Amino acid sequence: MKYLLWYCFLLLPFLSYGQELTSYRDTVHNFSVGIPAGWQVMQAPASSPVKLLAGRLSANSTQRMPEKFNVTIIDAPRSNLYAEVKKLLNYTRHNPYFKLVDSSTTVNRGKRLFRMDEIHQEPNIPDTFFASIFVSYTNNKVYLLTASTLLPFSADFRPLFHQVGTSFKTGKASRKERLKIAFPTTEKWKTIVDTDVDNLATRQLLPENETPDNWTQLLNEMTMEQGQVANIDQAVKSFTGAALQQSPNATVTLLAKENLPKRRWALFKVESPVSAVQAPQSQLYYVMQGPEAFHVVFIARKESFLLPSFIKTWGDIFRKSQVVYE
Repeated sequence: MKYLLWYCFLLLPFLSYGQELTSYRDTVHNFSVGIPAGWQVMQAPASSPVKLLAGRLSANSTQRMPEKFNVTIIDAPRSNLYAEVKKLLNYTRHNPYFKLVDSSTTVNRGKRLFRMDEIHQEPNIPDTFFASIFVSYTNNKVYLLTASTLLPFSADFRPLFHQVGTSFKTGKASRKERLKIAFPTTEKWKTIVDTDVDNLATRQLLPENETPDNWTQLLNEMTMEQGQVANIDQAVKSFTGAALQQSPNATVTLLAKENLPKRRWALFKVESPVSAVQAPQSQLYYVMQGPEAFHVVFIARKESFLLPSFIKTWGDIFRKSQVVYE
């Protein structure tokens, strides 16, 4: 089973200016933005300054259309928004491929946001593009949101681009209920994914010396905000059912549970043997009902079976986890 990205999310849209947007929040890079309905979200390589890619899909198809936007973050210590905007305008002014159409400055949640609409061409490409660029400066970093389409479609998509730009916020978000894992003091873990999409927050962590392409242990956390489960057995059935769909030969074992009004939790394991189509992978799950959210955490290992000592160690870690607000 593959858990390295959670971007096949069930997006719960909210209405804004008559167009459906879905809130996307990245708490590693401290920004949030609205994703238009029917757009696909993609993640750039960790080393890239581009931290989010989104593109429009054609109706009832996976084919990508010309419309897209990205969020780019660039280190700019001891600078400010005006200095960075001046650099951008100077570049545009002296670049024959760019033409400034319009610009404005607004204040969004106390932070000033610069917008400019421009027309540009790219070397060796015959098409002309229209783009709306939004610039914010926060914590010694420049945040740029660039939304673009082909020039003939600019009148149709310019209002949507402005709406997406209006939803663009930078800086730390408000505190929300999360499950804090009590990691062993002898181990160091690093966060590789930390996103918040409407009512679904996800995190992925790896041991400090491992990489997303070559790992032995992968920890996954998921928080369903405002999620309430009346019976913990329903949650166990839901997650084990999804695991069995991915690996029909897997074995599910319920290890412990409580199903009281203020103490709803379960610990279970899913062990997947070697098959002709996939490598072995097993997971230890802990699901828990919090005061305001439902929490799921599991650790995956590339093994057919989980050793009793591993289950004891991580079962204790999960049980000692505490609900915090961050």
